[in-house]
Order: sequence, then C-alpha cells, then structure tokens
Amino acid sequence: MKCPCCGSRRTMILYRNIKDKMHFVKGNFFLMKCEDCELEFIKPLLNEKQLAKYYPAQDYYSFKKNKLLSIYHKISAYYYSGKSRVANILLYPLKTILSRYYTKNCKGKRILEIGCGNGFQLEVYKKYGLKTRGLEPYGPTLTEREKNLGIKRGSIGKADYPNNYFDYIIMREVLEHIPNQKEVIEKCKKWLKLEGLLIITVPNTKSLWKKAFKKNWYGYDVPRHVYDYNPKSISFFLEKEGFKINKIQVFDLPYMLYGSIKFSNGELKKKKELNILLKLIFTPISLIASLLNQGSLMEIEAQKNDKSKSKHNYRA
Repeated sequence: MKCPCCGSRRTMILYRNIKDKMHFVKGNFFLMKCEDCELEFIKPLLNEKQLAKYYPAQDYYSFKKNKLLSIYHKISAYYYSGKSRVANILLYPLKTILSRYYTKNCKGKRILEIGCGNGFQLEVYKKYGLKTRGLEPYGPTLTEREKNLGIKRGSIGKADYPNNYFDYIIMREVLEHIPNQKEVIEKCKKWLKLEGLLIITVPNTKSLWKKAFKKNWYGYDVPRHVYDYNPKSISFFLEKEGFKINKIQVFDLPYMLYGSIKFSNGELKKKKELNILLKLIFTPISLIASLLNQGSLMEIEAQKNDKSKSKHNYRA
C-alpha cells in the first residue's frame, strides 16, 4: 500500500483486526507503517463522511463539559501569561505537563482553532483578549455561546478566511483525525500570517506507553486517528508542505496511561470518582515520562517557510 505522506510503497502491517475501543462502533482496521517517513496510518483510509459515525456527539469528550479539564486549562493559560511571578515559580515543576497557551502580550491577536469541539480552549483565549474563531466538523447544533466564540460547523475544505489573517492557528490532538492532511495544512499556510505560529499537538508513536501497550496504546484510538506521527514523520510532512519547524516538545499527560490501561482490559465505564483519582495518581508518572522525553504527546510549533533553510529543534 502506498504511503499517503511520502508516496513510498515500502509500507508494512503493524497490527491486524483493530476495532473501535472507545465507543465500540462496528468496523475492522489494519494499522500500517511507512518504512521511509515512519508515518503510521489505518487501512482502509476513511473520509470525513465515513468517520462521522465514530464521533457520537452525546458521548465524545470534546463536546462534554469537564470541570477538572477546565481548571487544568485555566491554570496552564495563567502560567504562560506570565502575570504572576509567584504562580510561575510554584507551577514550574509541573511545566512539562501544562498545556502551552499563547496568552502573553496577546490582546487583539487573532486565533483560529481547528477541531475546537465545544470551544472551551477558545473561551480561555478570549478572556485574555484574543479574537477567536473555531472550526468543528462534527457535533450538535451550535449554541449561542459557541457562536459568540466565532465557531462554525463544517468541513475545513468549505471554510474560508482572509489570507495572512491569523496570528495563531492551533490544532490540539486534531491533525491525526483529519483524512486530508495536505488540504488542512495548505489552508493553514494560506490563512496564517508570515510571522504567525501554527501549533499542532499529536500523539507520539515513539513514546514509552506505545512501546509498552502496543496496539492497545491510547494514542492509536482507531479509527478516529487516521494518521499517527513521531518527530521525524511530522517534521517531514510539515516541511514538505512549506513550513519550518521552530521546536518540538515531547510530553505526557495522565490520561494517556489511563486510557491505554482501559484499552488493554476492555473496560471503559468506571465510576467517575475513580477515573479522577487514577489520573491524579498517574500525574507523577506522566511527569517522569515527560522528563525522560518518552511522553505520548508532542507539540509542534511551526511557521511558514520564508524560503530560508529550515532548521528544526527536536529530540527524537
């Protein structure tokens, strides 16, 4: 099978007969790997319409309110805003598991979040004075709150914004869900200012938990994760599409270990209180994985290439 990223025919089967382990929607898939660029992808590849049934709006996490997650993101945004030296000192030991927010000296800047769910991250950005927009292809009818955040329902292929318009475009754990990778990156390149930043968070297939849990690694989440990357493959893809990599940070969050354990034992429905307790217990483990550069996630910061030689800074 031809690699959808580099076009190589040197692809191999990693795992056979993988099913949806989160919502148990019917379907059977292979996990493939390109031996050249190291991209991993599902077979058969699904388009947006085919994927829609794997995103039950009433159950999918990005459409749910989560108080603990909301607190985590507010703390992360406050830390990166630099508004309190004391808070920065106290939170510094947790820096590797705090979600990066571009909230310092950001008032009036424009931000687009692709795959924004119910917009809880945009809501945080708006409180820091950014002008927010969001795109989300799935989910229920937009609420007034979501409309006020500038969220639109629909495919990125049909979306249109002015050229060189946004200071930031963010896709947090979204790119792996999008069937047409090339189209979304081309759109980002068109909409982003030359000095603007593209921030992408994706699972890292070089992680410790992927090595430990193999096909039951939470980062795979078949078939919603159409593609899976490591630092080499994401760098190759973005540079091929006209971006230069500023930095790649590998990190971990407790839900990646927690989810991998759930995928392994086949039990997803536990008491909510137990879920929270286990994630708190796993927090120091995630800190260690992050410090060892073995986390299940990686954040890529990139800019449009001004045709100078691209240099990237990452530890593979």
